[in-house]
Amino acid sequence: MQRLCCALLAGALLMSLGALAVRSFPQSAQRGELSAHQYPYFTIDKKTRRLAVGGKIYNHQNMIVMPASLSAQKAQVMYAVDMFGELSAMWLLSDEEATHYPIPKAAAP
Repeated sequence: MQRLCCALLAGALLMSLGALAVRSFPQSAQRGELSAHQYPYFTIDKKTRRLAVGGKIYNHQNMIVMPASLSAQKAQVMYAVDMFGELSAMWLLSDEEATHYPIPKAAAP
């Protein structure tokens, strides 16, 4: 009986840890605010970028979404660009992730 209780407790603990997991992003990923999109162009931080061929967009559950299914015109994002300056990946952030990865303030001149 004691083993069963310990096993159930350990299982519950492991499931709760999965809910607290924070996504990790590539070191080259940048933080920004998506303000508009019209496939294949996305405006992030007032700069229009094109989604690269093979570029992927990930939702809050880290699942790939199609650009046409993006309902919100504004969103907090992490994004990566390729050597041509095109978006190779973009992650839509939850409110919790947005506070965990704040937008860096521009350096004062």
